[in-house]
Amino acid sequence: MSSDQTPTVQGNVDLRPDWGILAPSIIVILLISVPALIIPKRTEDFFTAVYNPLAANFGTLYLWITVGLIAMCFYFALSRWGNIKFGERHEKPEFGIISWSAMIFCSAVGGAIMFWAITEPLWDILSPPQYAESMSVDAYDWALAYLLMHWGPNAWCTYLITSLPIAYMLYIRKAPFLRISTATAPIIGERQARGLIGRCLDVFFILGLMFCTAVTMCISLPTVAFALRGVFGIDPSLGTQVTILVFSGLVAGYTVYKGLDRGIKWLSNFNIFLALVLVLYCFFCGPTVQLFNIFTNAFGKWLGNYPNMVFWTDPWTGGSFPRDWTIFYALFWAGFGPFMGLFIARISRGRTVREIILWGTASTVAGACLIHGVFGSYSLYVQREGILDAVAILKDQGGAAAMIAVLGTLPFKGAVLVAYALLSTIFLATTVNAGSYVCASTATVRLGPASEPDKWHRTIWCLALCLLALGLISMGGLGVAKMFGNFSGALMVLPVLLVTACWLRILKEEGGFALRYCSKPTPEEEMAGAPVPPHFSRMVHHDSGMPR
Repeated sequence: MSSDQTPTVQGNVDLRPDWGILAPSIIVILLISVPALIIPKRTEDFFTAVYNPLAANFGTLYLWITVGLIAMCFYFALSRWGNIKFGERHEKPEFGIISWSAMIFCSAVGGAIMFWAITEPLWDILSPPQYAESMSVDAYDWALAYLLMHWGPNAWCTYLITSLPIAYMLYIRKAPFLRISTATAPIIGERQARGLIGRCLDVFFILGLMFCTAVTMCISLPTVAFALRGVFGIDPSLGTQVTILVFSGLVAGYTVYKGLDRGIKWLSNFNIFLALVLVLYCFFCGPTVQLFNIFTNAFGKWLGNYPNMVFWTDPWTGGSFPRDWTIFYALFWAGFGPFMGLFIARISRGRTVREIILWGTASTVAGACLIHGVFGSYSLYVQREGILDAVAILKDQGGAAAMIAVLGTLPFKGAVLVAYALLSTIFLATTVNAGSYVCASTATVRLGPASEPDKWHRTIWCLALCLLALGLISMGGLGVAKMFGNFSGALMVLPVLLVTACWLRILKEEGGFALRYCSKPTPEEEMAGAPVPPHFSRMVHHDSGMPR
């Protein structure tokens, strides 16, 4: 039952906000956003002082964690645990595979994917990895390969593995919560999950999500502003970016108000369609054969050198590439991990562990390869062939100006830039509405598996996200955005590891039951009903008010 039909309090559902989670989160957001608007430089200096020790002392550890999570994902998918189904035995998936994949991809990448697809290869040839010389052929070879690696399984493993215990608690244990604290109950205990420790985990989760989403907004807004300048001559000032932010917020607020099926699903499907149109246009209107050759070369270099690339830390020259890119991405994905875990769990009713991991990885990596393969290859092509000195624009005017200049070399420049502005704005709105939906779900007292948070509650979180993004824009700069992305990731690594440990414990204690629960019942089981582990009567019935 959706929130359109569900009263605020009815039986096992209580859609009132949990003020113990909502109030601290909003207060922290205000404490960051307001000073950022009033004293942006001092606020930036404060967070830089907090973040730098984390990156310097623990950065390499995050690379090991990322690879470990990838290995566990594929173990869970390919072992017998892959047969565990999140739902009743004969229950079909709530969303079709295309819509399901589109919602995951659009909610995770936002408008930032287009920005990085064009600008990251330019940065990589200017300050290349693996000891290559700046602007050399070797630098060109590594640039797109690293982009594909950063957006490959490294990006998605954190999301997918985090979703498994959350989906289990929601659809098999029938826990009336969509929270990180609920998923950690097998480790920290049921009382602590409902107490202060659980509240702190949920507040930290919301803050990490808000930071990462605001970072995506800060990257997307300047590029849309520069696109509008390229078509209409509008000055890409802070006022223009605020106007775009307001418009994106209205779109996000409306779609999150409409809910999953009529809002977020529809917007994600439309976004994927528009992205495909733009990608195909660039591929066929650009140097098609050369783009395919560049991508194929980079794809092979990525597959053949993956261990070397992901573990390269440049210990001898002290270069900044690993910290600025590989570690940055590892932290950024970790910051989004619990959010995407909750979101994927919410839309994965009726799917198995194997479907979530294999379909989730295949569809998202394919989408990233498609966008990066076309636009990343095109960005390198126009630079190498002397069509545009995009690197000079990047150094002088920043990433947003360089990106729009590269897109402007395509035929029918005005139409391309308008299409990009629309695509980026919708990508951004999709990320914001998914984030608002998950924040509202976390801060709801009791949320049934088929219910949604109240509309006004979802809208409040949308407004809070826009306010935080406005504060980060006031501080300005790609460096600030990357710093906040890394900061949120550092906050979220512990919850990600905790949730993963909980999934391992669930499999150890209840894995056999879970496999029987989702498999075809024997005639005796149909007569007697499915067995229920003792954990269920202690936790689910106590929390939900259901009779024991």
